[in-house]
Amino acid sequence: MTPRRFLFVVSHAPHRGALATELLDELLVGAVFEQKISVLFTDDGVFQLIDSGQARGNAARGYLALQTYDITDVFVDGHALKQRGLTEDLLAVPVRVLTRGAIRKLVAGQDVVVPD
Repeated sequence: MTPRRFLFVVSHAPHRGALATELLDELLVGAVFEQKISVLFTDDGVFQLIDSGQARGNAARGYLALQTYDITDVFVDGHALKQRGLTEDLLAVPVRVLTRGAIRKLVAGQDVVVPD
């Protein structure tokens, strides 16, 4: 069976209750079932990749598990980073920064797009 390509789009800040944790769970479950999982952080979702240093409610630390589950396609909207005064070196996990045009191509190449 050919794995389906899932793109999870994270656009909300990490301080929205359990949403960040639930999304991370969905990513990892998809990987366990051998689907092709990618994740795109855009808008205020880029803040989820910033390690706040606090153990509780720190979404970025959870995303460190992605590589363990062979989720290596982690993308960030370069425009969203710039708008928020962030740079790639501030992020807790390795990412590929994309332009808006590259994001459109990424989305078009997926079987399923899951918004947060």
